[in-house]
Amino acid sequence: MSVMTGFVIIMAEQIGLLWKKLHAVPFGVYGASKVGKTTLHHQLRTRGEVPRIKERTVGRGRATRKSIKIDGDQHTIRTADIGGETVYWGEWLKDMKSRKVKYIIFMIDDRHMDKHYDIEQQLCWTFLVDTICSRYWDAINRRQKKKNHDYPVAVGLWANKFDLWKDKYEYEDIQNHPIFESFKDGMQKLNDKGIPCYKYIVSAKSDSEMVYRGIATMIEDY
Repeated sequence: MSVMTGFVIIMAEQIGLLWKKLHAVPFGVYGASKVGKTTLHHQLRTRGEVPRIKERTVGRGRATRKSIKIDGDQHTIRTADIGGETVYWGEWLKDMKSRKVKYIIFMIDDRHMDKHYDIEQQLCWTFLVDTICSRYWDAINRRQKKKNHDYPVAVGLWANKFDLWKDKYEYEDIQNHPIFESFKDGMQKLNDKGIPCYKYIVSAKSDSEMVYRGIATMIEDY
């Protein structure tokens, strides 16, 4: 390999690294209230143990940049913190549309297994999946038809608070953990639409490496 060829390769690698640093990948983080969305945002912004979040998120916050670095690789993403109550579900749709979200993380915890009558998360998931799969931004009136680039590249189903429930349920493979069972119909619907689903377990409050690795995997593998 000539000196010039080597120089070109090095410059191409440096340009690629600079692009990853400057170009913020738009992520959407959604889910029911109290699943840990705000905690995840804190973890992405300031790596380490996250203090207890005392105030609930109201409405939709301003999207901010976060730098992700793990195993020598670096990415910059942009996320917005949005409330999980029913009244804010419309803000999820506005966030997806206005920021042209490319990756979506839907966060859950184990409350639907701990209390079987609590189906808030399943209702959130059904709304989100239907919103993503719809051919229209305004699905009710069948207006504002989506273009191909309006659909997300991938959807991550992140089971949060793993440190709290990891020993409560029997399982052999984390990918087949019963915590994901209630969401399989939605995952199948997304797959039928050509949108892959990424099942992941995470402890957003206490394990920054799990968070960073999950983000990097979604960007690099999908």
